[in-house]
Amino acid sequence: MKPRELPLSALRAFAAAAQWTSLGRAADELGVTHGAISRQIGKLEQWLGQDLFSRQGRQLVLTPTGELLASRIGHSLTEMMSACSDIAGTGKRHVVTIEAPTTFAMYWLLPRLKEFEARAPDTEISLATRMTNQSYDGPLGDIVITRDRGLDRRLQSFEKFVLMNEDMRLLATPSFRETADVRSARDVLRHQMIGTVTRPTDWPNWLNSAGLRGEHVRFRHLFDHLFIALHCARDGIGTIVAPYNLFQNDVGKPIFCPVLPEIGFPGQSYFVHYRSTSRAGSIAKVVELLLGCRSGVL
Repeated sequence: MKPRELPLSALRAFAAAAQWTSLGRAADELGVTHGAISRQIGKLEQWLGQDLFSRQGRQLVLTPTGELLASRIGHSLTEMMSACSDIAGTGKRHVVTIEAPTTFAMYWLLPRLKEFEARAPDTEISLATRMTNQSYDGPLGDIVITRDRGLDRRLQSFEKFVLMNEDMRLLATPSFRETADVRSARDVLRHQMIGTVTRPTDWPNWLNSAGLRGEHVRFRHLFDHLFIALHCARDGIGTIVAPYNLFQNDVGKPIFCPVLPEIGFPGQSYFVHYRSTSRAGSIAKVVELLLGCRSGVL
């Protein structure tokens, strides 16, 4: 397929209709008539040989094929708008895209975004998350944060530094620590232990550090990812082994506090990978802010 064969107007009309699930709202967004949107989508369906929408009463619903196309087209349009925004001219806001592991983004990065943008008012940060070790063949962000050195070969062309090393501790909510009778490591075994499939060695490592090597771990709650397990721990259900330094700069009342804080072990390192491009000015500002966090300035 050649670029000139792509029905770009029809693709843009479809993307707007998919976003709003409404031909009328898509028409308003693009400044055309309802009929024009309908004709463009019909043209695209004919070109693809696939139905993209179905009608359920008065509701416009994407077909499975439509959902697949919408996800791919939406991402492509976002990338194009970001690229155009970045080179639109002096004095305009620049978009810096950051990719980060989901748990790290939720508990460490998101609380800092407002301050980052206040310190770099001409820079807008666009954040994307991915699961640790998730394979991804899409375009990389300007800054990619990984838990380890990063397995993607494309990161080899990026500059990098260590942002932080995990300080693994046994964590629980303040209310759990106040009410649970935990005076020794063995007392922990009497309470509910929350685990994650993606971090199978965290609990054994903590038990080894506590002098309970070989003790059988009996999970009442086992989740596929850490950020889900942390939501369970936030409900005060039990204890979890997790990086304490992801939560040490909480604003206001802390979410988690360490249980038996004298027991811990080092986890993995978070690396910051960043591009050196014509947009280095905007990227450099965000990198400087991340370096400030590493050195304790922020």
